[in-house]
Amino acid sequence: MKRTELYTTVFGAVVCVLFTATAVNAQEIELSNAKSWEVSGKVQLQHEADTKAKTNDDKTMQGFRIRRARLQVKAKLTKQINTELQIDVRDNNPELKDAIGELELAGDTYLRFGQFKVPLWREELRSSSKLMLIERSDAAEFLVDNYLSSRHIGAEFGGEIGDVVEFAVNYSNGSGQGEREDAGANKSNDVNNGKLIVGRINLDFNKNIEVGVSAARNELGRKIGQNDNTGPVSVVAPDFKLSADIREKMEVTFEGNLAIGSLDKNYLNTDKSVSFRLYDFTGIWTQKFAHDIDALAGLDKVGFAAGIYNVEPNTDLNKDEETGIRFGPVFYFGKNSFLQVNGELTKYTKDDKESDFKVRSQFTFNF
Repeated sequence: MKRTELYTTVFGAVVCVLFTATAVNAQEIELSNAKSWEVSGKVQLQHEADTKAKTNDDKTMQGFRIRRARLQVKAKLTKQINTELQIDVRDNNPELKDAIGELELAGDTYLRFGQFKVPLWREELRSSSKLMLIERSDAAEFLVDNYLSSRHIGAEFGGEIGDVVEFAVNYSNGSGQGEREDAGANKSNDVNNGKLIVGRINLDFNKNIEVGVSAARNELGRKIGQNDNTGPVSVVAPDFKLSADIREKMEVTFEGNLAIGSLDKNYLNTDKSVSFRLYDFTGIWTQKFAHDIDALAGLDKVGFAAGIYNVEPNTDLNKDEETGIRFGPVFYFGKNSFLQVNGELTKYTKDDKESDFKVRSQFTFNF
């Protein structure tokens, strides 16, 4: 069975279970292996318009897409064992996102197994339903493309020390989401005998101030016979979060991410290793109304978010950078639904790449 067919089957089965449970809600539902279940999900409808595109181009210039349609099931097997499954259907393509088994240990520590996000880059660790802007920045995507962040298959040990220090150490395949790297898998630049190691410490001083730092090292490339282009990619990434209540029902939050790392010359097949630098700074202001506006579907809060990011993939080159400025309003309809509109200006230092401006809108429904 193909992967997409498998995910479709699993997704359909879960949906059928949910509908069946709803239909018989007058009866008590028996959970065969878990003490309790928790079901949630999200739907995100997105519209994107490219101001540079023309009607006679070979690519479309504007329109709608299903950015995310997710179903998440959490189950508590015992007092100290938790599981989680999250499936996503994006543009009609099903994907397995999270598949987690977690053991709660002594001293506020845990052991986690399965597929989930490694603890690097604060923006990446935010849920897609809680991003300040519609999409994560291209700086975050650079780390994903180089197998240093996002979801991987492996194990993690973490926990809390007192009320301030949070830590995590992750050991995974380092080959990305859904990629098996057990004995017998065909080698590629990311599926190999190397592994990704990520560590993170976060200091949560109070509800308004957090400072964290993460570090990661992955072994990419492949060694087959006499051919060997294996080499490490690594990064150190400090970050912070600041928030404040300006006055009653008015809040501001700022987040910043910085990453400095390198790609090994043997892996790149270049004369010398390449150093990169990334940063992203984002802020959001929100104002909650005294009363909901029923005539506007219960609109109860508005806000405005803005951010700037920079990607310098090779610090030795003068004309390889990308800088993005993103901004726009957000409208909240209760706690679980909101509409965002972002203008996105992207500028390049390369002479042959023109600046680009897009308008992206997205409605998010969390259920």
